[in-house]
Amino acid sequence: MRKRTWFIVTLIVAVIFIGYGFTKHVENQKYYDDSLKQAVVAINYGHYHTAQIDLENALKKKKNGAEAKNYLNQLELYRNGLAAIDQQNYRSARTYFQKTAAQQNGLQVLVSRASSKQAELKEVLQELPLFKKTYQKAKILSTNYEYTASNTKLAVILGYGNIQQVYYRDIYKQAKQLKTYNDRILRKLGYNVSDDSQSSKQADDSFLPGVDSSANSSSLNSADLKKITAAQVKTARQDLEKEGVNDRVFSDYQIKLVIQEAKRQGVSVRQIAREFK
Repeated sequence: MRKRTWFIVTLIVAVIFIGYGFTKHVENQKYYDDSLKQAVVAINYGHYHTAQIDLENALKKKKNGAEAKNYLNQLELYRNGLAAIDQQNYRSARTYFQKTAAQQNGLQVLVSRASSKQAELKEVLQELPLFKKTYQKAKILSTNYEYTASNTKLAVILGYGNIQQVYYRDIYKQAKQLKTYNDRILRKLGYNVSDDSQSSKQADDSFLPGVDSSANSSSLNSADLKKITAAQVKTARQDLEKEGVNDRVFSDYQIKLVIQEAKRQGVSVRQIAREFK
């Protein structure tokens, strides 16, 4: 009788513990799933620090949670990339974003964002060294009292389509300050300097690299420009690229002026393009 009683008691205790363990497992799984969902929502809204805490909490309840591990690793890579951008270490940032996009079973939203950052940084790593080199040349020209020539160089930087991106913040500020200085001197010397807020073609032309602005009124006219075909513009853009010049910073109208200036000087577009560097 006594043995039977102990057996029943043992059985009841075992059932209680099994039930408790099962309940605990269910609770942990629910907490894990909820934390995972919260992390995904936070990432979608760009709240990466919050998302990382959610993922770490999820793993506290389920140490071998594959999804949480993958998401956390991918998120850490992405955040490292953002930190590298803040430190202006763009090459390292691009590497982090490449790894983010390559994360197995990661979040598609991070893959998309990382891929976009990669493309941006590829362009930055190409353009920024050229801009720094151009700025140094513009600074030397200004020091040598060649203020208009200095502004011509600065137009390559200030006219770049993506110059407002954070990557170019320092070089943009330097170029802007130097141009302001050049303009102030030119005004004192009696030259008419276009306001930066104007976006007319005349203002664009006055700082177009490779084009002598003093020749515009006599040698260049709208009739001559209209004769330049789209095919010639395309070829000229290719020539600029071959010389390492980003043709995207110039409109078709400006490219036509480069072609016309090459004709006026009796040289090739590629020779004119070398003045851009």
